Amino acid sequence: MSSLSDLVREHQGAQAEQRRQTEQLRRAAARDIGALCDAATAQLSAQLSAVLDNQREIESLSRDCAHLVQQHVRSTAKWTKLVDQFSGALKELGDVQNWASVIERDMLDVAATLEVVHSSLNPPAPGSPADRLRSPLAPSRSASNLRDQ
Repeated sequence: MSSLSDLVREHQGAQAEQRRQTEQLRRAAARDIGALCDAATAQLSAQLSAVLDNQREIESLSRDCAHLVQQHVRSTAKWTKLVDQFSGALKELGDVQNWASVIERDMLDVAATLEVVHSSLNPPAPGSPADRLRSPLAPSRSASNLRDQ
């Protein structure tokens, strides 16, 4: 039979061995946890770096887009101004054309009135060239005919 002191020594040796194994396991766990943390930190750092690179590129593209939009706005303003000027010129042209038509009608009225006055003051002799001009087959006198003469 073993003595009590042998049992105590055996028990203390087993406890020491268990403490040593526990310490080794604790150190291995701490080392593994440190490696895991380092790997996770490296992975997160790489992903964060990629996210920051993407953010910088998006900001750069956003600035480029804003610049292009500003150019487009300026270009659109220039085109709008040109279209407005063109529209105004067309309106003025229409006004001039209308004014010219009114003047042409007035001149035709004046010419017709002068012909009536002239014919009433100087009746043409029958068979004269002026009498042939007033025949129904003769062309009427318009502003273009008056200008050609």
